[in-house]
Order: sequence, then C-alpha cells, then structure tokens
Amino acid sequence: MLLSVRQESQTCDEAYNLFAGYEYLTAGDFSISPAHPPLSRDVGALPLLALRPIVPPMPNGEAGDFRGGRVFVYANRAEQILFDTRAAMTVFPLLMALLIFLAAREMFGPEAAMVALALAAFEPNFLAHGPLLTNDVALATCLFAAAYAFWRYVQKPGPWRLGVCGIACGLTLVSKHSGLILFPILLLLALVELATAPAARATTTANGLPPATSQPAQRRALRLAMALAVIAAISFAVLWSFYDLRYADQPTGPGVAPMLASVGSIAHSRLMAFSIAHAARFHLLPQAFLEGLVFLLATESRPTCLLGTRYLHGVWFYFPTVLAIKCTLGFLLLLALALFARLARSRESRREALWMLVPAAVFLAATVTSNLNIGVRHVLPIFPFLIVWAAAGAWKLAKSSRAALVAVSALVLLHVASSLRAYPDYLPYSNELWGGPSQTYRVLTDSNVDWGQSLPAVKRYLAVSSSEPCWMAYFGTVDPAYFGIPCSQMPVETAIIWGRPLREIPPTIEGTVLVSATEMSGQFWGPDNLNPYEQFRLARPTENLGGSILVYHGKFEVPLASALSRVTPALALSDRGEFDSALAELHAAEALAPQSVDVQFALGRVFKAAGRADDARQAFQNALRLATTIHPESQPDWIPIIRSELAK
Repeated sequence: MLLSVRQESQTCDEAYNLFAGYEYLTAGDFSISPAHPPLSRDVGALPLLALRPIVPPMPNGEAGDFRGGRVFVYANRAEQILFDTRAAMTVFPLLMALLIFLAAREMFGPEAAMVALALAAFEPNFLAHGPLLTNDVALATCLFAAAYAFWRYVQKPGPWRLGVCGIACGLTLVSKHSGLILFPILLLLALVELATAPAARATTTANGLPPATSQPAQRRALRLAMALAVIAAISFAVLWSFYDLRYADQPTGPGVAPMLASVGSIAHSRLMAFSIAHAARFHLLPQAFLEGLVFLLATESRPTCLLGTRYLHGVWFYFPTVLAIKCTLGFLLLLALALFARLARSRESRREALWMLVPAAVFLAATVTSNLNIGVRHVLPIFPFLIVWAAAGAWKLAKSSRAALVAVSALVLLHVASSLRAYPDYLPYSNELWGGPSQTYRVLTDSNVDWGQSLPAVKRYLAVSSSEPCWMAYFGTVDPAYFGIPCSQMPVETAIIWGRPLREIPPTIEGTVLVSATEMSGQFWGPDNLNPYEQFRLARPTENLGGSILVYHGKFEVPLASALSRVTPALALSDRGEFDSALAELHAAEALAPQSVDVQFALGRVFKAAGRADDARQAFQNALRLATTIHPESQPDWIPIIRSELAK
C-alpha cells in the first residue's frame, strides 16, 4: 500500500478530510465539514499532532470546504503530511485483514482462514483505498468487526464480549453515517441465531469447540434482545465520546447548522425528518452528527458514467456491474465456486455462512437502491464478508478431491497475480476481461479510475518525453502547478478550488494534450456536443499515465473549451463592476460557441448585475431555448435554474 500510494498525488477528498480532522483534534470544532463522522479523520490527522503544521488564515466560507483543505495542506510540507497520514490510515486495512483471518479460522477452520487472508492481502480495492484518508475502508473494517464480535458473543455470552461488540458498533457509527445500517443487520443476525442455533449446536464447530448449551427459544430471544439493547447503549456512548460528550458542534456553543435547521424541506422521508428534528430538539445525538446525517439524506444523485453511458441518477445495475469489473477474475470465480459448496445448506456451516451472507446482502441492497453511484468504494463493506464466505466454500470443495484442490489453488494464484500485475495503479484496477488498469477509463470514471492521483506520473512523463507546448484538463483538487507541471490548464469543474485564475484557451491548440479520464468522459459536462473533450474520448491516446490521464499529440480545434475558459474570468470581472470588459469576454465566447447554454446563462447574469434587465431577460430566454434542445437527460441541470432567473 505504501509503495504504491507514495507514487500518487492527493486524491480529491483527502486534504478536505485532513483539515477537518486536525481541527477536530486540536480545536474540538466539529462544525468544519460535518458531512462525515470523525473516526477516519481523527486517525489520519493524528501524525499532525507531532508535526505541528500551521493553520493559515482563510477567506470567509473556505474553512469548511475543499478550498480550506488545499490552503491548509499546501501551506505546510504537503508530501510529508500526506505520507504520514496515509501511513496512519493503513491501520484499518491491516486490522481488517487480521479480523478476516480470525473470523474465518473460528468459523470455518485454519485452512479456510489462510485462503481468506490471501484474498484480503492482495485485494486490489483494499490496496487502492486502504491508505487514503477517506472513510470507506474504515467503515468496512468496523462493520465487519461488529458482526464478528456479535457472533463471538452469541457463541459464548459474557460481559467482555458484549462490551467489545458495543465498542465495535460505536466505531462503526463514527466511521460513516451509513454505518447506521448496522442495527438492522444485527437484528437480522439475531433472527438467524434464533433460527439456526439449535441445529448448529447439535455438533461441534469447525475448529472443534464444544457446542453451547441449548436454551428455550423464548429465553434465547429475550437474552438477544437485552444484548442488542446494551450494544446500542454502548455504541451511542462511543459516538458521544468522539464528539467530546457535548451536543454543540463548536466549543463555544451550537452553530447555525443550516441543513439541520431545514431538515423538514430537505429530507425525503417525513418520518426521518421528524426523528432528526426531535433528536436535535432534545439533544439525543451530537449536533454535527445530525447535520451530517441530514446532508447524507439530502444528497442528490450525481452524474456517473458506466460502460460509456452517462446517467444523471443512480441505476440499480451500477454496483453489480462495477463489482464484475473491479474484482479480480480469481475472486469472482471463487465466489461462483462457493455457490456449489452450499455452505448455507450444510448443517455444520449453515449458521456461519448466513452470518457472512446476511450483512453483505443487506448492505448491497441498500447501495443498489442508492442514487449515489460514484465508485466501488461505497460497497467495500461487503468485501470482508464475501472473502470469508468464498474462502470457506472454496476450501470445502478443495477437500473433496485433488482436482478441486488444484482448481482452488489456481484461482487464488490468479487473484494474486492479477493484483501484482496492476502495481502501482490499484485505483484504476479492472480485471483482465475489461483490459486491466490501462483500459478501465473506457467503462468507468470518478474514484473507480481517476481521482486526481496521477500528477507525479504526469511530471515524470513531461520531464523525459515532451518539449513542445502542453495543455491539460485535470480532474482533481490539487493545483498541477504545485508539481511544477508547465501545461496550460483547460476548463475543468475543480479549477475553482486551486485558488488562482486560469488563462484563456485559444480555439486551436497544438502540442501535447493531457486529459483526465473523468473530464474526457463528459460525466460533468454532458454527452456529445456538450462535452468540450468529446473528440479526445473518441480518439486513441498515445499514452496512459497512472491509468487515469490520457496523452494526445497533434493539432486540435477546441472552440467550446475556449469559450468556457472565458466564462469564469468574465464573471470575476462582473463581480468587480467591470461590466463592459465582462461582456466583451462573453461575446467573444458566444462567437466561439453560439449554442452553449453556459455562455448564454453567464451573459444573463452579467446583464442582470449591470442593471440591464431587458438584455438579461433576452439572454436567459436564449439560454432556455438552447436548454430545451440539448440531450433530454441533461435538461434538468439547466431548465429549472434558468426559469428561476426569468421569474425574478
């Protein structure tokens, strides 16, 4: 993990999370970016307590967003801070691997445990996301730990095991808000225990432990209900402890919490809105946790690209398809083999098999119905359960014959070889059926492929391979100039975070052009003629840097990119009251891209700011006319906003 991640630049969310974690630890201010609970941020920021970085002054409104994270990290020794933070974050995948081994050994025996450990140690998605300062691997680790601890408790009830389970559940809650799904999972596991324990207790367990004492069903149900109540109480105590045992999100008292104040109009469920509002009213949960929960519930779907098609909303087949692309062929075939082992039908392993399958099925079902389809990282919590289940089923088959043993061994080696072959580009990993890491950009985007991590690869490439002018469309929250990359930057969604104005792009460019896979896909721009980088999507790159940045050479006509590069400077001129200069920029942009909704809308904004209402109305009407002619799936991005401006 550390050898590969050392070759990567900061991914999109890391600086943002790091600054929030440092403020949590040093100032107790949870109002900064409350969208996520503090566990992973606290762990990632721990090394900074020894480094004592400076916290530079920040413009109003920037402390809690991505710009604040950029200012903080790059005002200090960014490389050392990021590496130390990533080294600290490896505690989660390492702990996960240990727990996978221990759980598989207790439930299915030592041989299955070794297979599971091999699968976990070489899992490319763990290697990709494990050292990053995000909360996906933390949630996967804590959720698996909680389920495993609950299994150990029902195996041999006792106060220590109950306490460990409660702590693990509490850590799950403070790893990510979606960790709340743990409680329905535990309830279902309790039902599994009631339904399967009598049969399971008729024999010894896989590792030879004696069976637990059989109890009447009503007594066992009451004991489990009481245990779940105690676990919930301990877990919420752990949650409060991470927020300094106070309701207020700031040391000086409760902050404004705008999303929490408007929960009734944001949350899609009346029951959920009612529950959150009363939890805030009676201080049942910390303010920052509730604010983040409202943010989660209110998060609208983001555009995503899958198999070359752009979707504005979540689709049910997104995560199953992503799993087929991002898992190794060896692991997928072992999962298929495990089906033939029929663990859930076997008398001696039914209970343990269900203990692995139920959490994975519940979590996958929740993500399949989600509108947020932005990466395999969101389903990482199912991986530990599937790894143990696949290893147990594979080993059961391997014991049946020499041929089965050879087949299982070959699939484990295939898993290992595919992972090693991808080094160091684990983030854009795809299995061999999809072409491997260098071809993943053709079928996926965002954190599956391109999360801003490949700037060191760009720097190395330009140092030895190019002396001509270069142009770059980079998707990421760190300014490429920090790495000394000399390319002129083309319009991208994230450029506003870099904190510096970009130069206008001419309508014709020549030389080396580098385009991030996410920008090239049109995920944030739209399909076909809405995408300023559509011609690069259709062309064959000469190089692929880090699996995420494509290289092209030649002369290219980029009128839409040139027009869009003038919009932001024009709006900045308008904000300073320089309306004539702003309009001159936008009229030049209009001449380059007369069908651009962006340009017409910007013209309307500048006319409106200049007090020219009739001209503003005409520009907005032009924008609305154009918006009704673009791709139907992109029209909702524009039409309501334009109509709102016209109504004013």
